Amino acid sequence: MVASPQDLRRRMPLASMVSLAFMAVLAARATFTGASFVMNGFAAPRIAAVKVRSARAHTKAGLRAESGDATAAMSYGHCLQEDGSWKMTTEGVPIPGPEEEALAEKGWQAFSKQFEAAAKRGMYLDTPVAEQDIKYRWRRLRDSFGVSSEEALQIVEDDATPLVIDSNYVQETFDAMVEGASQEKALEIIKKHPGVLASGKAIKDNMAQADAFSNVISFGRQVGSMFR
Repeated sequence: MVASPQDLRRRMPLASMVSLAFMAVLAARATFTGASFVMNGFAAPRIAAVKVRSARAHTKAGLRAESGDATAAMSYGHCLQEDGSWKMTTEGVPIPGPEEEALAEKGWQAFSKQFEAAAKRGMYLDTPVAEQDIKYRWRRLRDSFGVSSEEALQIVEDDATPLVIDSNYVQETFDAMVEGASQEKALEIIKKHPGVLASGKAIKDNMAQADAFSNVISFGRQVGSMFR
């Protein structure tokens, strides 16, 4: 069943809802297909044909892949294809060990808390969000940004919205932010407002506005935490 706009507003963090409205102004012409958002407004999602068996073919912690004489644990997840469908990637992300996996588990728990209904269904609109998908995207996010696992965890604990966005789309958005400012500034903005990663490449020419708005979002999050 496709969630109604009213259901989406209840599930999404307040910061993410405000972010999408803001980015609609900044990038009215940019269409985001990775998470079924359209920057000129909310679009009815296109339901992709995702076979449940493809998701179940992998374990929650990832698969075992041969690496020379040693067997290394790998993390896999669904990635968005050019035709709009989702396919399990064949290029996994290494799982260094149990300590890193424990942090990935915390990332999954943060997502489950913020997107409870989607986590139970394993789908957010047309985006696969099973545990393995979330852990894979968390690892891709960390590696794309060049931050530590602890920093990546803090980002999604503040706002798990990047975990419902295709990893390649997140990478493209981050690269555009770096081109529009610098890697340091891009990370600063993302840490204040992770939902900014839904804006796409158009953010390259709007970094000043994104910087200012991230301060508003960060302040709002701090104020909100005082009343929890």
